[in-house]
Amino acid sequence: MIPTAFGIEGVTKKELKKLGYDAKAQDGRVNFEGGFKDIVRANLWIRTGNRVMIKMAEFDAYDFDTLFDRTFKVEWAEFLTKDANFPVELSSVKSKLSSVPACQSIVKKAIVEKLKKRYGINQFPEDGPLYRIKVQILKDHVIIGLDTTGYSLNKRGYRVNISEAPLKETLAASLVLLSNWNGEPLWDGFCGSGTIPIEGAMIAKNIAPGLIRDFAFESWKNFPVSILYEEKRIAKESIKKSAIKIIGTDIDKKSIDAAIKNAKRIGLEKFIEFRTANIKDFVPRLENGYFISNLPYGKRLEKSEELYQILKEKYMNLRKWNFFFLTADSDFERKFFKADENRKMFNGRIEVRFYMYKRRNEN
Repeated sequence: MIPTAFGIEGVTKKELKKLGYDAKAQDGRVNFEGGFKDIVRANLWIRTGNRVMIKMAEFDAYDFDTLFDRTFKVEWAEFLTKDANFPVELSSVKSKLSSVPACQSIVKKAIVEKLKKRYGINQFPEDGPLYRIKVQILKDHVIIGLDTTGYSLNKRGYRVNISEAPLKETLAASLVLLSNWNGEPLWDGFCGSGTIPIEGAMIAKNIAPGLIRDFAFESWKNFPVSILYEEKRIAKESIKKSAIKIIGTDIDKKSIDAAIKNAKRIGLEKFIEFRTANIKDFVPRLENGYFISNLPYGKRLEKSEELYQILKEKYMNLRKWNFFFLTADSDFERKFFKADENRKMFNGRIEVRFYMYKRRNEN
Protein backbone atom coordinates (compact mmCIF):
# COMPACT_ATOMS: atom_id res chain seq x y z
CA MET A 1 0.00 0.00 0.00
CA ILE A 2 1.14 3.52 -0.79
CA PRO A 3 -0.10 6.28 1.53
CA THR A 4 -0.78 9.55 -0.30
CA ALA A 5 -1.77 13.10 0.47
CA PHE A 6 -5.51 13.80 0.40
CA GLY A 7 -6.75 14.26 -3.16
CA ILE A 8 -3.76 12.55 -4.79
CA GLU A 9 -4.93 8.92 -4.60
CA GLY A 10 -6.17 8.88 -8.21
CA VAL A 11 -2.86 10.22 -9.53
CA THR A 12 -0.88 7.55 -7.68
CA LYS A 13 -3.27 4.88 -8.94
CA LYS A 14 -2.59 5.97 -12.53
CA GLU A 15 1.14 5.78 -11.86
CA LEU A 16 0.83 2.21 -10.61
CA LYS A 17 -1.35 1.22 -13.57
CA LYS A 18 1.30 2.65 -15.89
CA LEU A 19 3.81 0.38 -14.14
CA GLY A 20 1.51 -2.57 -14.87
CA TYR A 21 -0.29 -3.05 -11.55
CA ASP A 22 -3.99 -3.52 -10.86
CA ALA A 23 -4.17 -0.75 -8.26
CA LYS A 24 -7.12 0.15 -6.06
CA ALA A 25 -7.48 3.58 -4.47
CA GLN A 26 -8.93 4.27 -1.03
CA ASP A 27 -8.97 7.40 1.10
CA GLY A 28 -5.36 8.33 1.71
CA ARG A 29 -3.76 5.27 0.11
CA VAL A 30 -3.52 3.04 -2.95
CA ASN A 31 -3.19 -0.76 -2.76
CA PHE A 32 -1.54 -3.20 -5.17
CA GLU A 33 -0.10 -6.72 -5.06
CA GLY A 34 3.44 -7.83 -5.78
CA GLY A 35 6.71 -9.29 -4.55
CA PHE A 36 10.20 -8.02 -3.79
CA LYS A 37 10.77 -6.75 -7.35
CA ASP A 38 7.53 -4.76 -7.18
CA ILE A 39 8.54 -3.17 -3.87
CA VAL A 40 11.76 -2.01 -5.54
CA ARG A 41 10.01 -0.82 -8.69
CA ALA A 42 7.36 1.16 -6.81
CA ASN A 43 9.95 2.83 -4.58
CA LEU A 44 12.01 3.78 -7.61
CA TRP A 45 9.21 5.05 -9.84
CA ILE A 46 6.29 6.42 -7.80
CA ARG A 47 6.38 10.21 -7.95
CA THR A 48 3.28 11.13 -5.99
CA GLY A 49 3.01 8.70 -3.04
CA ASN A 50 4.56 9.09 0.42
CA ARG A 51 6.08 5.63 0.88
CA VAL A 52 5.68 1.95 -0.03
CA MET A 53 4.31 -0.22 2.77
CA ILE A 54 3.82 -3.97 3.08
CA LYS A 55 0.36 -4.47 4.54
CA MET A 56 0.93 -6.93 7.36
CA ALA A 57 -2.61 -6.96 8.77
CA GLU A 58 -5.98 -5.24 8.51
CA PHE A 59 -8.84 -5.81 10.97
CA ASP A 60 -11.39 -4.19 13.27
CA ALA A 61 -10.53 -3.92 16.97
CA TYR A 62 -12.65 -2.49 19.77
CA ASP A 63 -10.49 -3.65 22.68
CA PHE A 64 -6.85 -4.31 23.58
CA ASP A 65 -7.21 -8.10 23.54
CA THR A 66 -8.30 -8.10 19.89
CA LEU A 67 -5.47 -5.73 18.98
CA PHE A 68 -2.97 -8.08 20.62
CA ASP A 69 -4.41 -11.31 19.21
CA ARG A 70 -4.68 -10.09 15.62
CA THR A 71 -1.18 -8.60 15.70
CA PHE A 72 0.18 -11.86 17.16
CA LYS A 73 -1.32 -13.84 14.26
CA VAL A 74 1.00 -12.14 11.75
CA GLU A 75 4.04 -14.21 10.73
CA TRP A 76 6.50 -11.49 11.68
CA ALA A 77 9.56 -13.72 11.30
CA GLU A 78 9.01 -13.74 7.53
CA PHE A 79 10.56 -10.26 7.60
CA LEU A 80 11.98 -9.47 11.06
CA THR A 81 15.36 -11.04 11.84
CA LYS A 82 16.58 -11.82 15.37
CA ASP A 83 18.47 -8.51 15.56
CA ALA A 84 15.77 -6.42 13.85
CA ASN A 85 15.18 -2.91 15.17
CA PHE A 86 11.40 -2.58 14.93
CA PRO A 87 9.98 0.63 16.42
CA VAL A 88 6.18 0.95 16.35
CA GLU A 89 4.63 4.22 15.19
CA LEU A 90 0.89 4.52 15.77
CA SER A 91 -1.94 6.95 15.21
CA SER A 92 -5.50 6.66 16.50
CA VAL A 93 -8.43 8.76 15.30
CA LYS A 94 -12.06 8.46 16.41
CA SER A 95 -11.44 5.05 17.94
CA LYS A 96 -12.26 3.29 21.21
CA LEU A 97 -8.55 2.46 21.31
CA SER A 98 -7.66 6.09 21.91
CA SER A 99 -4.51 5.73 24.01
CA VAL A 100 -1.62 5.85 21.58
CA PRO A 101 1.08 4.77 24.11
CA ALA A 102 -1.02 1.84 25.31
CA CYS A 103 -1.75 0.67 21.76
CA GLN A 104 1.90 1.00 20.78
CA SER A 105 2.91 -1.09 23.78
CA ILE A 106 0.36 -3.81 22.95
CA VAL A 107 1.41 -4.05 19.29
CA LYS A 108 5.08 -4.18 20.28
CA LYS A 109 4.43 -6.87 22.89
CA ALA A 110 2.43 -8.98 20.43
CA ILE A 111 5.28 -8.86 17.90
CA VAL A 112 7.88 -9.71 20.54
CA GLU A 113 5.85 -12.66 21.79
CA LYS A 114 5.43 -14.00 18.25
CA LEU A 115 9.16 -13.66 17.57
CA LYS A 116 9.95 -15.41 20.87
CA LYS A 117 7.86 -18.35 19.73
CA ARG A 118 9.45 -18.39 16.27
CA TYR A 119 13.11 -17.97 17.27
CA GLY A 120 13.05 -19.67 20.68
CA ILE A 121 14.79 -16.78 22.47
CA ASN A 122 13.58 -14.30 25.09
CA GLN A 123 15.72 -11.24 24.38
CA PHE A 124 15.93 -9.22 21.19
CA PRO A 125 18.80 -6.68 21.05
CA GLU A 126 17.22 -4.59 18.25
CA ASP A 127 20.69 -3.48 17.13
CA GLY A 128 20.30 -4.59 13.52
CA PRO A 129 18.48 -3.30 10.41
CA LEU A 130 15.54 -0.94 10.82
CA TYR A 131 12.06 -2.35 10.18
CA ARG A 132 9.71 0.53 10.94
CA ILE A 133 6.17 -0.63 11.74
CA LYS A 134 3.37 1.86 11.20
CA VAL A 135 -0.09 1.33 12.67
CA GLN A 136 -3.16 3.37 11.75
CA ILE A 137 -6.36 3.06 13.78
CA LEU A 138 -9.28 4.95 12.29
CA LYS A 139 -12.77 4.44 13.67
CA ASP A 140 -11.71 1.10 15.22
CA HIS A 141 -10.28 -0.14 11.90
CA VAL A 142 -6.63 -1.17 12.19
CA ILE A 143 -4.05 -1.31 9.42
CA ILE A 144 -0.53 -2.49 10.24
CA GLY A 145 2.18 -1.80 7.68
CA LEU A 146 5.90 -2.44 7.36
CA ASP A 147 7.73 0.52 5.83
CA THR A 148 10.05 -0.44 2.97
CA THR A 149 10.96 3.14 2.03
CA GLY A 150 12.61 4.88 4.98
CA TYR A 151 12.50 8.64 4.74
CA SER A 152 9.51 9.76 2.66
CA LEU A 153 9.49 9.35 -1.13
CA ASN A 154 9.37 13.14 -1.54
CA LYS A 155 13.03 13.10 -0.46
CA ARG A 156 14.44 12.53 -3.94
CA GLY A 157 17.97 13.47 -2.97
CA TYR A 158 18.38 16.49 -5.23
CA ARG A 159 16.87 19.22 -3.06
CA VAL A 160 19.30 20.31 -0.38
CA ASN A 161 18.77 24.03 -0.72
CA ILE A 162 15.27 24.77 0.58
CA SER A 163 13.59 28.09 -0.16
CA GLU A 164 10.88 29.63 2.01
CA ALA A 165 7.53 27.75 1.92
CA PRO A 166 8.86 24.77 -0.08
CA LEU A 167 6.51 22.61 -2.10
CA LYS A 168 6.96 18.88 -1.56
CA GLU A 169 8.35 17.04 -4.55
CA THR A 170 5.48 14.57 -4.47
CA LEU A 171 2.89 17.36 -4.66
CA ALA A 172 4.83 19.19 -7.38
CA ALA A 173 4.90 16.01 -9.48
CA SER A 174 1.17 15.55 -8.84
CA LEU A 175 0.44 19.04 -10.21
CA VAL A 176 2.39 18.34 -13.39
CA LEU A 177 0.64 14.99 -13.89
CA LEU A 178 -2.80 16.47 -13.14
CA SER A 179 -2.21 19.15 -15.76
CA ASN A 180 -1.79 16.44 -18.42
CA TRP A 181 1.30 18.31 -19.57
CA ASN A 182 2.21 17.05 -23.03
CA GLY A 183 5.81 18.20 -23.31
CA GLU A 184 5.08 21.73 -24.56
CA PRO A 185 7.06 24.59 -22.99
CA LEU A 186 6.47 24.75 -19.23
CA TRP A 187 6.86 27.87 -17.12
CA ASP A 188 6.66 28.31 -13.34
CA GLY A 189 6.53 32.01 -12.50
CA PHE A 190 6.99 31.50 -8.74
CA CYS A 191 9.42 28.60 -8.86
CA GLY A 192 11.18 29.08 -5.51
CA SER A 193 13.87 26.41 -5.25
CA GLY A 194 12.73 24.92 -8.55
CA THR A 195 10.63 21.94 -7.50
CA ILE A 196 7.91 22.12 -10.18
CA PRO A 197 10.37 22.71 -13.09
CA ILE A 198 12.67 19.93 -11.84
CA GLU A 199 9.83 17.46 -11.32
CA GLY A 200 8.49 18.37 -14.77
CA ALA A 201 11.89 17.76 -16.33
CA MET A 202 12.19 14.41 -14.55
CA ILE A 203 8.81 13.38 -15.94
CA ALA A 204 9.68 14.53 -19.46
CA LYS A 205 13.06 12.80 -19.39
CA ASN A 206 11.56 9.69 -17.71
CA ILE A 207 13.99 9.89 -14.80
CA ALA A 208 12.97 7.60 -11.93
CA PRO A 209 12.44 9.84 -8.88
CA GLY A 210 14.13 7.34 -6.55
CA LEU A 211 17.22 6.87 -8.69
CA ILE A 212 19.75 8.77 -6.53
CA ARG A 213 18.46 7.95 -3.03
CA ASP A 214 18.49 4.89 -0.80
CA PHE A 215 15.68 2.90 0.84
CA ALA A 216 15.05 1.13 4.14
CA PHE A 217 14.82 -2.32 2.52
CA GLU A 218 18.45 -2.11 1.36
CA SER A 219 19.65 -2.95 4.87
CA TRP A 220 17.25 -5.88 5.38
CA LYS A 221 19.18 -9.16 5.60
CA ASN A 222 16.39 -11.14 3.95
CA PHE A 223 15.83 -8.77 1.03
CA PRO A 224 17.46 -9.61 -2.34
CA VAL A 225 19.11 -6.24 -2.90
CA SER A 226 20.46 -7.44 -6.26
CA ILE A 227 16.97 -6.67 -7.60
CA LEU A 228 17.56 -2.99 -6.81
CA TYR A 229 20.79 -2.89 -8.83
CA GLU A 230 19.04 -4.45 -11.81
CA GLU A 231 16.02 -2.14 -11.56
CA LYS A 232 18.28 0.92 -11.30
CA ARG A 233 20.19 -0.25 -14.38
CA ILE A 234 16.93 -0.55 -16.30
CA ALA A 235 15.81 2.86 -15.02
CA LYS A 236 19.02 4.52 -16.19
CA GLU A 237 18.63 2.99 -19.64
CA SER A 238 15.04 4.29 -19.77
CA ILE A 239 16.03 7.96 -19.50
CA LYS A 240 14.93 9.86 -22.61
CA LYS A 241 17.23 12.13 -24.60
CA SER A 242 14.45 14.29 -26.02
CA ALA A 243 14.74 18.08 -25.88
CA ILE A 244 12.46 20.03 -23.54
CA LYS A 245 11.79 23.70 -22.80
CA ILE A 246 11.23 24.45 -19.11
CA ILE A 247 11.53 27.86 -17.47
CA GLY A 248 11.54 28.76 -13.79
CA THR A 249 11.42 32.36 -12.67
CA ASP A 250 11.27 33.92 -9.21
CA ILE A 251 11.82 37.39 -7.83
CA ASP A 252 14.14 36.04 -5.13
CA LYS A 253 17.73 35.52 -6.30
CA LYS A 254 18.61 33.18 -3.41
CA SER A 255 15.78 30.87 -4.43
CA ILE A 256 16.96 30.84 -8.04
CA ASP A 257 20.52 30.09 -6.95
CA ALA A 258 19.17 27.18 -4.89
CA ALA A 259 17.07 25.98 -7.85
CA ILE A 260 20.12 25.91 -10.12
CA LYS A 261 22.09 23.89 -7.55
CA ASN A 262 19.19 21.47 -7.10
CA ALA A 263 18.90 20.93 -10.85
CA LYS A 264 22.62 20.20 -11.06
CA ARG A 265 22.34 17.47 -8.42
CA ILE A 266 19.92 15.52 -10.62
CA GLY A 267 21.76 16.39 -13.86
CA LEU A 268 19.07 18.65 -15.32
CA GLU A 269 20.80 22.03 -15.32
CA LYS A 270 21.05 22.01 -19.13
CA PHE A 271 17.33 21.41 -19.59
CA ILE A 272 15.83 24.08 -17.30
CA GLU A 273 16.29 27.83 -17.65
CA PHE A 274 16.18 29.44 -14.20
CA ARG A 275 16.07 33.21 -14.08
CA THR A 276 15.66 35.87 -11.40
CA ALA A 277 12.69 37.87 -12.64
CA ASN A 278 9.47 39.50 -11.50
CA ILE A 279 6.52 37.72 -13.11
CA LYS A 280 5.15 41.15 -14.07
CA ASP A 281 8.15 41.85 -16.29
CA PHE A 282 8.91 38.39 -17.67
CA VAL A 283 7.47 37.35 -21.03
CA PRO A 284 8.16 33.76 -22.18
CA ARG A 285 7.97 34.72 -25.90
CA LEU A 286 6.57 31.31 -26.76
CA GLU A 287 3.30 30.90 -28.63
CA ASN A 288 1.92 28.09 -26.49
CA GLY A 289 2.73 26.27 -23.29
CA TYR A 290 1.77 25.36 -19.74
CA PHE A 291 2.01 27.73 -16.78
CA ILE A 292 2.04 25.68 -13.54
CA SER A 293 2.74 27.43 -10.27
CA ASN A 294 2.31 27.35 -6.50
CA LEU A 295 1.12 30.90 -5.85
CA PRO A 296 2.49 32.89 -2.91
CA TYR A 297 0.31 32.76 0.18
CA GLY A 298 0.57 33.34 3.91
CA LYS A 299 3.67 35.34 4.74
CA ARG A 300 4.85 35.14 1.13
CA LEU A 301 1.85 37.12 -0.09
CA GLU A 302 1.88 40.81 0.75
CA LYS A 303 0.16 42.57 -2.17
CA SER A 304 -2.57 40.16 -3.26
CA GLU A 305 -4.54 42.67 -5.36
CA GLU A 306 -1.47 43.57 -7.39
CA LEU A 307 -0.64 39.87 -7.88
CA TYR A 308 -4.11 39.01 -9.18
CA GLN A 309 -3.98 41.90 -11.63
CA ILE A 310 -0.62 40.65 -12.95
CA LEU A 311 -1.97 37.10 -13.28
CA LYS A 312 -5.01 38.37 -15.20
CA GLU A 313 -2.78 40.23 -17.63
CA LYS A 314 -0.63 37.15 -18.20
CA TYR A 315 -3.70 34.97 -18.67
CA MET A 316 -5.26 37.38 -21.19
CA ASN A 317 -2.05 37.93 -23.15
CA LEU A 318 -0.96 34.28 -23.34
CA ARG A 319 -4.18 33.02 -24.88
CA LYS A 320 -2.71 29.80 -26.23
CA TRP A 321 -1.34 28.78 -22.86
CA ASN A 322 -2.87 26.47 -20.27
CA PHE A 323 -2.76 27.90 -16.73
CA PHE A 324 -2.67 25.96 -13.46
CA PHE A 325 -2.56 27.60 -10.03
CA LEU A 326 -2.16 26.01 -6.60
CA THR A 327 -3.38 28.38 -3.90
CA ALA A 328 -4.74 28.47 -0.36
CA ASP A 329 -6.96 31.43 -1.25
CA SER A 330 -10.50 30.01 -1.05
CA ASP A 331 -11.76 33.13 -2.83
CA PHE A 332 -9.39 32.73 -5.79
CA GLU A 333 -12.00 32.31 -8.54
CA ARG A 334 -13.84 35.48 -7.52
CA LYS A 335 -10.61 37.47 -7.68
CA PHE A 336 -9.38 35.82 -10.88
CA PHE A 337 -11.68 33.89 -13.28
CA LYS A 338 -13.96 30.87 -13.01
CA ALA A 339 -11.83 27.76 -13.49
CA ASP A 340 -12.57 24.96 -15.93
CA GLU A 341 -11.84 22.57 -13.09
CA ASN A 342 -10.45 22.63 -9.56
CA ARG A 343 -9.29 20.00 -7.12
CA LYS A 344 -9.03 20.12 -3.33
CA MET A 345 -5.81 18.86 -1.76
CA PHE A 346 -3.35 19.61 1.04
CA ASN A 347 0.10 21.18 0.97
CA GLY A 348 1.33 19.81 4.28
CA ARG A 349 -1.45 20.80 6.68
CA ILE A 350 -2.61 23.72 4.55
CA GLU A 351 -5.82 23.14 2.59
CA VAL A 352 -5.30 24.27 -0.99
CA ARG A 353 -6.99 23.98 -4.37
CA PHE A 354 -5.53 23.38 -7.79
CA TYR A 355 -7.30 25.59 -10.34
CA MET A 356 -7.11 24.58 -14.01
CA TYR A 357 -7.65 26.88 -17.00
CA LYS A 358 -7.55 25.49 -20.53
CA ARG A 359 -6.09 27.50 -23.38
CA ARG A 360 -8.32 29.64 -25.58
CA ASN A 361 -7.39 29.18 -29.24
CA GLU A 362 -9.73 31.76 -30.69
CA ASN A 363 -8.14 34.47 -32.82
